[in-house]
Amino acid sequence: MRIFQVSDIHGSFEAAERIPEKAKELKADLIVIAGDITHFGGPSDAEEILKTISKAELPIFFVSGNCDSPELLKWNPEKLNAINLNGKLKEFSGYTFVGAGGGSGKFGTLTELEEEEFEDVLKNFRQLQKMILVTHSPPYGTEVDFTGTKHIGSTAVRKFVEEVQPILVCTGHAHEGRGITKIGKTVIVNAGAAKNGFCAIIDVEDESASPELLTLY
Repeated sequence: MRIFQVSDIHGSFEAAERIPEKAKELKADLIVIAGDITHFGGPSDAEEILKTISKAELPIFFVSGNCDSPELLKWNPEKLNAINLNGKLKEFSGYTFVGAGGGSGKFGTLTELEEEEFEDVLKNFRQLQKMILVTHSPPYGTEVDFTGTKHIGSTAVRKFVEEVQPILVCTGHAHEGRGITKIGKTVIVNAGAAKNGFCAIIDVEDESASPELLTLY
């Protein structure tokens, strides 16, 4: 299975137009969006971005981020081939995708969750096999949640990853934290902000994930 991962589009139609082209060029099977689809926007704004990305004619799995409105935590775009993973699971190509939307930290943005809220979303996923986690907020205390001055990830996500060890975590949030790291056996990918032209491709086979950081242009 080949995943094309982006996050932090922040309403950029330039990035949204390039995403389906790049996904098809790389022969991806699936597009994963790890939050901040809009820049302080709601469902109508997100729908326009996802409609553009859906030109790839590939399944889209997404969660919302801290700069998306709270409505997007439960929003399901009925007319698009896009699945909101927040608090849900979806089987694809023999793997179970689960998600946690919203952002960690206090920045005065639209959807900022307490750690207890992340715990509540993740608690139902602890017994799953061949799991891939999509979360806007990275595990706390790694290079992929570091802004250059502080760590802005989630301690609840960190605890979940340490204890459950999903195959892969697709994340975003910390634009400066673009990178690939591991916690135990779990591969964690922050593809960087798509609005700045960043993306990643991830090949998943059996219980292993092989990511590569790329650019959209």
